[in-house]
Amino acid sequence: MNNSTLWFKRLISTQNKRYFYIAGAAIIVQFILFKLCYPFADYFNDSFTYINAAAKHHSMSVRPIGYSRFLQLVHLVTSSDTVVVFLQYFTIQAGALMLFFTLRYFFPLPKKAGNWLFGILLFNPLYLYIGNYISSDALFAGVGLMWTVTLIWVINKPRWLQLLPLAGLLFIMFSLRYAALYLPAVALLTLLLSRRSWLFKLTGITVTVLPLFIEYQRIKSVTKKETGTAVFSAFSGWVAANNALHMYPYIHVRNEDFLSPECKALNHLVKQYFDTVPASALPYPYARVNYMWGDISPLKAYMRAVEEKKKIKSYFDAWHAVAPVFLQYGNQLILQHPIAYARYFMWPNTKEYCVPPLESLLSYNEMRTTVDSTAIKWFRYKSEKMSSINPTIQGKILSPVPWLFFLVNIFFCGSLAFILIRRRQYALSPDLLRTLLLAGVFFIITFCFSTYAAPITLRYQLLPMVIYSAFLIVMINVIISRRYQPSVQ
Repeated sequence: MNNSTLWFKRLISTQNKRYFYIAGAAIIVQFILFKLCYPFADYFNDSFTYINAAAKHHSMSVRPIGYSRFLQLVHLVTSSDTVVVFLQYFTIQAGALMLFFTLRYFFPLPKKAGNWLFGILLFNPLYLYIGNYISSDALFAGVGLMWTVTLIWVINKPRWLQLLPLAGLLFIMFSLRYAALYLPAVALLTLLLSRRSWLFKLTGITVTVLPLFIEYQRIKSVTKKETGTAVFSAFSGWVAANNALHMYPYIHVRNEDFLSPECKALNHLVKQYFDTVPASALPYPYARVNYMWGDISPLKAYMRAVEEKKKIKSYFDAWHAVAPVFLQYGNQLILQHPIAYARYFMWPNTKEYCVPPLESLLSYNEMRTTVDSTAIKWFRYKSEKMSSINPTIQGKILSPVPWLFFLVNIFFCGSLAFILIRRRQYALSPDLLRTLLLAGVFFIITFCFSTYAAPITLRYQLLPMVIYSAFLIVMINVIISRRYQPSVQ
């Protein structure tokens, strides 16, 4: 029996059909019940930025423009926010089901383990609440799960046609959230681990990286045209400075430490700020974004000074104009004081990563009973009034999830280390070993990027949480069964 016939027979097996039908019914029932409780989409500040960019057909925005393009596509067919929410929720569920069937195909599980995996991947309240947001988070997680499935296929059964979704899905993720910039490293490792020729691997690397590089340059060009500043992501500059300021009160910084006059001018304002704020306002031991958004922050003070000096008329243009200075300033501080940065920003952020805060998920519509006119016009609401079964109940429902994420991380790392140490006793197949190594590398890269780059929030952790949970079930089955029996491919 050849491989394609075996794959097809497994796909249409009675058990897989049963899972598929149950999943279809569960997805629809969960969504209907949820929308009865939450008739309208959920909003926070980012939502209106996305909608505004879509409504005005902007070529770039503060946030990546991909989600605004998605809103535009849906709007061509309908103005219903329910359709947007369903597509987002369905994308997550589709990715989760693809991961479920892929893991069962390559690493057959006994019925009980399969049922556990199915339940964990299908019945996750985060899918509904994150899917209900007008935000890129749901699409990013759903497309990310599909991309993860492609990685598993490239390692276990590589084919030339897989290179297209490998590159295409990553490009979509990049257009939704620039945090995807670290994911090409995961794709590179996957291609190197695949059992194919160097021509296949080099082709895969090229089709994956080249489109991202071209898009990177295009975004810089568009940003230069629109704002006068050639920068890929102004947000990155603001974040870099915000993060570096967490250690500033606890280190000695001189103007002479900076080469550019712009950084020296910024440092003067930063020093002035920390010399005057009370001790209770100092950042440690928390990771925060106050320096990006607070009106009295030294970053905002510098922006206003540049805005006045260069006679910049638009807040948007000014926000971009100072971003390269902030990026240079933040990176120089971090390079000069890496230990202090690790102590005063990365360590607090690591604690946040372990138990990520619910943030906007604490309440529906940030406890507001109305919605901004931007959303009213876009979704053609009849009034500004918003309603839900209870604006705070979601915080209570989701309150255990951060701790579950913590436990999943602990057991995932522990199980992976245990299995790799005892891989010979468990008779791991080469494909499973490579797949587990990839999952481990994904964990390390994601953890390092998350704790280094920006303050943590739970909605950013949906994708890794689902991936770690799924592989944890596979590894627990290996440990319990004492010996993994590779399937006949």
